[in-house]
Amino acid sequence: MKIQRSIGVVVVMVLVPFWAPALWAQKAADQENSSPATADASENEKVDLSAMAPLPEALKKLMQSGVPLNPHQTVVLDKKKNRVLLHTEVACEDCPLEMLCCLEQTKEHESILWLRSKAFVVHAGLLALGIEPGKPATFTPEFKASSGPTIKIFVNWMDDAGKLQRKNVQEWMRHTVSRYYSQKLAAPPAGVKIPLMELRYDPYNKEILWFGHMSEKQRDKLLTLNKDDAYQAAIRSFYRDSQSRPMEAEFVFAGSYQYVPEGLTQKLYAAEGGQLICVANFASAMIDVREASSADDGGQSYEAWAGRVPARGTPVVVELVPEIKPEPKVETKP
Repeated sequence: MKIQRSIGVVVVMVLVPFWAPALWAQKAADQENSSPATADASENEKVDLSAMAPLPEALKKLMQSGVPLNPHQTVVLDKKKNRVLLHTEVACEDCPLEMLCCLEQTKEHESILWLRSKAFVVHAGLLALGIEPGKPATFTPEFKASSGPTIKIFVNWMDDAGKLQRKNVQEWMRHTVSRYYSQKLAAPPAGVKIPLMELRYDPYNKEILWFGHMSEKQRDKLLTLNKDDAYQAAIRSFYRDSQSRPMEAEFVFAGSYQYVPEGLTQKLYAAEGGQLICVANFASAMIDVREASSADDGGQSYEAWAGRVPARGTPVVVELVPEIKPEPKVETKP
């Protein structure tokens, strides 16, 4: 069977263990010297892309700037611009987040984007750019954040007016505000008929609670209802903490890990469970944030910024760009 070079890297990477990253990177890099294929290896290997929205011309041109690394041609290596490109779609534009981008049919309910590919293909593309993974987050005996080379992430899409947009992906996410905030309060505030707006009181834990974003108008109204110092402090804290704050965390190439499932002998890449680009900490994350970030249900650290993320199903091209740090200057003696 004739196999075109456009999928050679995928075939090789399935067989090569993770302890040979240099070979992975070389095989992917070699694709730069060959022409991208317009079809897969044979009639039996054709890829069905019917479930994906077609790329607009501007995004299609962007994906043609490098060499495909997988049969679906959704992962592209662009060595000239030091980046890996991903053809993705919006999965959820307003949900609590564990991922920025997951693999298809895995974590779409808690991820902004989904990708039709294997995770190891993206891993190999990053290796081909000359970087090495760090280490995923560890949780015992104490938490240690993910480490590795910094990855700048940009998103490209067409807006409602048909204009190409490119943003730093942090602009699509914010610290979670769709949650409960609480402060200790010995008794229900006198003169305040609770429930009121999103204000609640828990008599068992003796806490006053607020859910979600609080506007200035809501804050000012609530402050007029009771002058008790503890109540006033609680309302002011709810207002302060519930304001939208953009994500500032850096992404790093943590690299996930391999494991052998019980009853099997072949090693599997843990990120194939969907943990491609994470905003909550997972030991299986291929790319993670360089900070402590919760994945607990109802306690996720980040959420999609509704109104900034385009509609579900929108095609998005993601750029993964390793940060290049300048070489230290070597002083020479005269």
